[in-house]
Amino acid sequence: MRMHLKKLWLLGAALALSWTLAGCTAPSSAESLFTLPKLPIEYTDLSRQIGELIDEGYEYASPTSGRNIQSVQMVDLDGDGDEEAVAFFRRSSDEKPLKIFIFRANNDTYDPLCTIESSGTGVDSVAYRDLTGDGKQELVVGWRISSDVQAVAAYTVSAEPKLLMQSSCVRYSIEELDGDGIPSLLIFRLDDEGNSVAEFYSWHNGKMGVSYTTNLSGTMAELSRGSVVSGRLSGTKQAVFVTGVTEQNAAATDIITYREEQGLVNLAISQQTGSSRVVFPYMQLRPQDINRDGMIDVPCPRSDENGQPTGVVDWIDFDEEGEDSRVLTTYHHLAGGWYFIVPEEWTDQIQVTNAEHGNYEIQTTLLVDDTQVGAIYTLTGENRENRAQRGNRIVLKRQIGTIYAAEAYAAGADFGLTEDLLRQNFRLIANQWTNG
Repeated sequence: MRMHLKKLWLLGAALALSWTLAGCTAPSSAESLFTLPKLPIEYTDLSRQIGELIDEGYEYASPTSGRNIQSVQMVDLDGDGDEEAVAFFRRSSDEKPLKIFIFRANNDTYDPLCTIESSGTGVDSVAYRDLTGDGKQELVVGWRISSDVQAVAAYTVSAEPKLLMQSSCVRYSIEELDGDGIPSLLIFRLDDEGNSVAEFYSWHNGKMGVSYTTNLSGTMAELSRGSVVSGRLSGTKQAVFVTGVTEQNAAATDIITYREEQGLVNLAISQQTGSSRVVFPYMQLRPQDINRDGMIDVPCPRSDENGQPTGVVDWIDFDEEGEDSRVLTTYHHLAGGWYFIVPEEWTDQIQVTNAEHGNYEIQTTLLVDDTQVGAIYTLTGENRENRAQRGNRIVLKRQIGTIYAAEAYAAGADFGLTEDLLRQNFRLIANQWTNG
């Protein structure tokens, strides 16, 4: 009975693998709904080999963060047009329990190419980038060594994998900052003296090593609660925005970029204090391109007289000299999952109040110069459609289980508030990926 169940499990795994590798397509006929999908021959062979690994005591150990979190990932590593299979496993009895098995396509089969091994408890993340400029992709792997220790390593893939670099880290990011066209690794960690640093690993003279280092203002514990965001400064220069969250619930951001004459520099750090001068109240927001102009903006939430965020947020961008300017103001309703772009004329007069009407309706009232000009409603519950049409309300967005509606009050006309403005300036808060 146990063997019969095991065969059924392996069949299910093979079918799941076929959907992962081949993608989902709609059935072309009713009969196909009752027909098991036929696996391509090469995927059948790959599924068999994975089944043999499971028979030998291996279990899946998928990466837990980042964009690539599948147990088996298909990637063209060598640039020949055929995808290699990269499979993540763990076998606890081994001295190095974490394994990355790489299989290379060979006609109608997959042949084992190499195995990458590591000690530790799991794989945090994996990325595929050409770090050497030879047209082939390396594996960048974040290993979790223990609950307190993490490491990042980069490998070239061939019959024997080659370790290009390895370092302890709290976060890492893959960047192209120095203009050579080859991605490099930016690693955030404590150095031997206990200082928080950013180290820039790049390919030079046939090896990968630390080319530049710069100090960070925060601690690694603060960074672990924060974020790492890559993007443009005001202009064309690339930068990395490294935000730590302090125990006082402040967001302190370092801005890392590259200068030809200096190497890696931190635009935000004060030379007098060694601390970041870009420190604002924390409101669970990270730097992002809020106004969609291609440049990263840093959130500066406003606070009330008790020091609590009001939800009104000024967004600031920085040029390559570290000079800042406000580009936009929003009201962010985090619990409702939306934000509203505040018209420029309201920037110094905007106020917001929230009221709950039962368990299924939140009314957010917009005030300008103490005058109620309109409201935005977050509606849930079974009769949300009827409530969205109540009175002079208009529907802004429909989501699964939620409708967002709004109303422009008569007094709003004196401040330029219209239904079109409500529709145009309303946005949903998008889910955001973290780096490394």
